[in-house]
Amino acid sequence: MGVWEKMDDATLEMVKKQKAFEDETVKRLTPLYNTVKNPLVRMFLHRIILDTMKHSDTYQALIDLNTRAVVGEIDKQRMGETLATHITEESEMLNRAIELSQAVTDKNFRRIVEGIVEDERQHHALLKELFELLKKEGTAWNRYLYDITTDFP
Repeated sequence: MGVWEKMDDATLEMVKKQKAFEDETVKRLTPLYNTVKNPLVRMFLHRIILDTMKHSDTYQALIDLNTRAVVGEIDKQRMGETLATHITEESEMLNRAIELSQAVTDKNFRRIVEGIVEDERQHHALLKELFELLKKEGTAWNRYLYDITTDFP
């Protein structure tokens, strides 16, 4: 038995429709993003597109978790190697973003970079936690994956 409660059919159908709506929104916004020349408008559109894609992926995960009893096996060795490399890269991204945030003098630009710093902190912590969890199996793994959904989206 999984660690999460399954949705009823009506709720699952709502999730599927919402995922489809998110996907359609990405399709509609992408051509606009590709043609806009203003860098600030492009930045905001890109953020909306990426967030909408993340929402679609999150809805898909809910659908998948609702239709499967357990999370499928992963290639732990390959994932471990990739995570170890990316943890190092995220640490470097975080350090560079912090340095950049301290160098930016415009308050609005600084706030944007500080948002990136916070994202990098979250990425780094999540990757380290996921790396440690690779050592666990079964229920502990599924419990972790269930519990991290509280931080999404």
